[in-house]
Amino acid sequence: MKKILLLLIAFSAVKSFGQDKVYESFAGTRVINNHSTECIERNNLEFIVAHKFGDLAGESGGISNFFGFDNLADVRLAFEYGILGNLDVGLGRSKGVGIRTQVVDGYVKYKILEQKTSKMPISMAFVSSIALPYAKKAPDSTSVTSYPRFINRFIFTNQLLITRKFGDRFTWQINLGYNHRNLVAFGDVNGLYFAGTSARFRFTKTLAVLCEYSHVFNRPSSIPAQDPLSFGFEILTGGHTFSLHFSNAKAMNENLFIPLTTSNWLDGQFRFGFFFNRRFQL
Repeated sequence: MKKILLLLIAFSAVKSFGQDKVYESFAGTRVINNHSTECIERNNLEFIVAHKFGDLAGESGGISNFFGFDNLADVRLAFEYGILGNLDVGLGRSKGVGIRTQVVDGYVKYKILEQKTSKMPISMAFVSSIALPYAKKAPDSTSVTSYPRFINRFIFTNQLLITRKFGDRFTWQINLGYNHRNLVAFGDVNGLYFAGTSARFRFTKTLAVLCEYSHVFNRPSSIPAQDPLSFGFEILTGGHTFSLHFSNAKAMNENLFIPLTTSNWLDGQFRFGFFFNRRFQL
């Protein structure tokens, strides 16, 4: 009887400890384009398919290209795996944008802090990612894709993400990061410092709205670029998550959309995109 009582006490303590954790700040490892502080459970594999189309409006949009659906801005396929409950790795391949095309990317994410109902008000994660455009190099030595050395192809991004979930419905995240391209055009800078914010409001158990914004601080004024801004709608269906969104960013990887977003919302240069994922327990 004494052993049974001890087992019940231990089970109750474990259950109470589990309830102290704040669950599902975001539905997945991404908010829209950028990372969230969420990690994949240990020994789980996630498959992601993402598409973005052409401009809905402006000079390149409208009915002539069926509001962007006749064009494909970017497409990305990726696998992400949970090594531990707070450690993820991922590998993806995207079409790329502009002159940075045929891109393989990878990342490692470590969750430093986990929000709890008491004593720990935030979640915090660090993400380090890399991208490698492997398209054939340009013959013009003045081109940014001439790649005199193989290492010139690489792009790196490091970010610190901080999230707080308020109640059952609202989540707010801020991110601070550094993006580095090993080779850039004349007049540009290799390293870009940026900060951003993201939010999620869940108005039912399966439906939520999302927004995401990043600002680059030290981009030269001579470089034609815009800050990426996106809005989304999320649908949860058991093992799947669907995200439908609108964004001025063409790329879907942080190594590309942070430095290479040039479209302007005010000129109608925004596009529809979506992604869905499927998670498997191994």
